[in-house]
Amino acid sequence: MKSLFLLFLLPSLLLCQPASAQQNVRTIFLVRHAEKASAAPDASLSPAGEKRADCLAKMLKDANIKQIYVTDAKRTQQTAAPLAKALKLAPTIRPAKDPNTLIRDLFYGTGGDILVVGHSDTLPFILARLKAGTVPAIADSEYDRLFVVTIAEGAASPVTTLRYCECGAPAPTVQPATKKAPPKKR
Repeated sequence: MKSLFLLFLLPSLLLCQPASAQQNVRTIFLVRHAEKASAAPDASLSPAGEKRADCLAKMLKDANIKQIYVTDAKRTQQTAAPLAKALKLAPTIRPAKDPNTLIRDLFYGTGGDILVVGHSDTLPFILARLKAGTVPAIADSEYDRLFVVTIAEGAASPVTTLRYCECGAPAPTVQPATKKAPPKKR
């Protein structure tokens, strides 16, 4: 009787293993806060930053985001606010000076895909600690990088870097060339 039970149990366990592995896969989207209004330590978003936050929400609304992490800085919370509102999620606040708690949550947390809104100095550190690779330094004037990492079974994929939402100064327009009248024949 015992061997018959094991005969049915073993294949069932083997079939359940891929399903549980799928549950441990999640995609993490990491962005720097949007444009800030001033250089003050807890500056709010500028009008361009508010546009970028709205654009980020539109871009990620169908990305299966189940958790949002922000820092204790107002601008990170404001960047995440439109998406959090659309998805009816309450962002989790992690102090910017304690990225290790966030990194632990990213590795061992459950519950679907994640958005992290951080800072120009914290995002490269987080990506390096996730062992997702290194990224070039983020310039003070750079707000459009979107980093994408997949975590599966406690290991991160190499980071993919994208650009999103053109919300800053308008791109210069190119004037169409005007045709010159052909010279008159003499």
